[in-house]
Amino acid sequence: MRKHVSILLAVLLLAGSLCSCSETEPDSDMPDPDPAVLAETTPETTAETEPDRAHTPDNLPELDFGGAVTVIHSRGDAEALTEIFSEELNGEAVNDAVFERNVKIEERLNVSIECFAGDGWENYDNTVSEIRSSIMAGDGAYDIIAGWSSRIPALSLEGLFLDLNQMNYLDLAQRWWSDSAVRELQIGNKLYFVTGDIARSMLSSLCVYVFNQKVAEDNHVENLYDVVKERRWTLDYVYGLTSGLYKDLNGNGEGDLKDFWGLVTSCINDADAYMQGARISMMTRDEEGYPVLSVNEEHLADLVSKVYRLDWENPGCFAITNAETNIRDTLAEDKALLASTRVAIIVSSLADKESDYGVLPYPMLNEAQESYGTRVQDALSLWCVPIDAKDPDLSDAVMEALAAESWRTVTPAYYDIALKSRYSRDPETSAMMDLIKDSVLINFESLYNRAIGQPWFVLRNLMPQKDKNFSSYWASNKKLLAKNVDKAIQKLKDLD
Repeated sequence: MRKHVSILLAVLLLAGSLCSCSETEPDSDMPDPDPAVLAETTPETTAETEPDRAHTPDNLPELDFGGAVTVIHSRGDAEALTEIFSEELNGEAVNDAVFERNVKIEERLNVSIECFAGDGWENYDNTVSEIRSSIMAGDGAYDIIAGWSSRIPALSLEGLFLDLNQMNYLDLAQRWWSDSAVRELQIGNKLYFVTGDIARSMLSSLCVYVFNQKVAEDNHVENLYDVVKERRWTLDYVYGLTSGLYKDLNGNGEGDLKDFWGLVTSCINDADAYMQGARISMMTRDEEGYPVLSVNEEHLADLVSKVYRLDWENPGCFAITNAETNIRDTLAEDKALLASTRVAIIVSSLADKESDYGVLPYPMLNEAQESYGTRVQDALSLWCVPIDAKDPDLSDAVMEALAAESWRTVTPAYYDIALKSRYSRDPETSAMMDLIKDSVLINFESLYNRAIGQPWFVLRNLMPQKDKNFSSYWASNKKLLAKNVDKAIQKLKDLD
C-alpha cells in the first residue's frame, strides 16, 4: 500500500501555511525595566541576546535515531504534498526551503524522511478507512500523519492517536505551533492534533477579501486599509460600499459574471468564513474540559441576517451557490471591486494579472466586536501520531524539528517572499496580511465539525437556499446537534 512520493511537484505555489501563534505576553507582575539600563543597551547587545529568526534555537536535545526511516502520511493533493516533500532543488524559494529543511532535519536527527501519499480530498474517506485499518492492525506503517482537517479528527474519537501533551519532545508553547489550535483542540486535557508552521496549508487556506485597486480608484472608494485599521470594516459597511456598483456590461438584462459587481462571493466555502469573521463560538467547556454545545442564538441570528442581506438583498453582489468564486473573470479583469476567496486562489489567479489588488480580512459583525477573525478553510493539514507508531520519540522529535525549521525558513520563503513581496503589490497589503495572520481563529467545533454532526455549517446550509430564518433552522436542528456533540464527547471520555 505504501506509495512513496518521488515526483517533481512543480505546482507548489498552490500550497501554503503558517503558524498563527502570537508571542508570549509579558508577565504583568514583572517590574518595569530601568530606563538607564535601556538607554545603555546598544543594537549590538540586542543582536547578541535576541537571535534573528533563522537562528532562533529550539529546545530539542542532541538526538541520534540511527538512520531510522520516518514515514509521514499525507493527503495526496499536490498542495498537501509540497508542504512535506520536495524532490530536488530547482531555484524556487519555497521548494528549495522545503528541500533544505528536510535535509537539515535528516542530518540533525540521523533519520530518513519519507512521504506516503494517500488519496486527494475527493476520495479521502477511502484514505481514512485505510489509516484506520492500518493502525488497528498494528502495522506501524506511519510514524506521523498529516491528515485532512475536514476528515481526520473523526479517528481521534476511536482512540487511534496519541495524546500530544504527553510527548517528550514537542514544545507546544513555541511560536511555530498555533496557539489557537493548541488551546481549542484540547479535549479533557488531551490533545490529538497540532498545526502551525509545519503545515504550509495553514497560510494558503486563509480566507480573505480581495479588492481591485484600479476599480477602487475609478469609483472613488476611500482607503479600505484605513477602514480596516479604524475598525469600520463591518458587514454593514461592505453592504453600503457595494450595493450601488452593479452595471449590466453585456446588456442582456440578467446578472451574470460578465457584468460588473461590487462583490462576488460563494455561498459555501466563502460563507463559512463569516462565522470566524464574527468570532462566533458554539461551545463552552465543562468542569473536566470537554466541549459542550452552547450557542448565543441572538448573536448567530444577527449574523445570518446580515450575511443574507449582503448576499441576496444587495443589488451589487453576485452570490453563487457552488464552492468557488471565479475571481479570474471578475476581479482580475476589473469587473468587480471585491471578492471573497482564499490565499491559494489569489496566488493561482491574481499573481500575474496587470491590475493591482489588495487583501483584507473578512468583515466584522459590527463595530462593537473587539477584533477581526480569520477562518482557515478546511484544506488545512492537522498533524498527529498514530498509536502504533514504532517509536513515539522519533515521531515527536521529527515533528518538533520540522515545525521549528519551517518557522525559520519555509514560512519566510512563502509568506515574506512569495506573498508579501511577489504577490502583494504594496507595503500596506503586506501589513494587512500580518493583521489577517494574527487574527486566525481555530476552534474545536469548526475542525471537528463533521465528526460531531456539522453544527458549524449554519451559513453553508442556509445561504445557498436563500433562507434567512435562523430561528426555524436552529429550532429544528439544535436538539439533534447537541445529541451528536454529546455522543462524540462521550466516545472520548470512554477512551479514558
